[in-house]
Amino acid sequence: MFELTGALLIGLLTLQGIKLLLARGIVLGSRRKERERDVKQPPLHQRRTWREQESLRRQQPEQERDAARRWQRQRECAAKQSDENQWWSVLEVSPDASAVEIRRSYLRKIKQSHPDRVVWLAPEFLPLAERRSKRLNAAYAEATRARRGK
Repeated sequence: MFELTGALLIGLLTLQGIKLLLARGIVLGSRRKERERDVKQPPLHQRRTWREQESLRRQQPEQERDAARRWQRQRECAAKQSDENQWWSVLEVSPDASAVEIRRSYLRKIKQSHPDRVVWLAPEFLPLAERRSKRLNAAYAEATRARRGK
């Protein structure tokens, strides 16, 4: 009786061991490596029909035109923003303003938005004030360079 129980126990353990080895791909090379062409091509249920491929080919020029339109719009927006960021529009003076006018405008604007002046306001205003003062400083530096060059 003990021999039969021992034999059954050894058989079960052997089967469990073989199952484990098969699952890990150790015995008989049971885990096949995927072939390259299987990896490159999608499964059959995901492949497109000829008509779908043809419609995609027709849509490509349309998509290229849309991309060209988007690119044109981006260029126009960038040009518009660069006009807004000219030193004279930031300082709100004319492009041919004198050095005194430029300085007066800069000082008036920097007094309004300097970070040290708005520190007592809500904390959300501090980054805005820092950006504004950096923009004003850059515009003033560019204006003085332009005045020096004339």
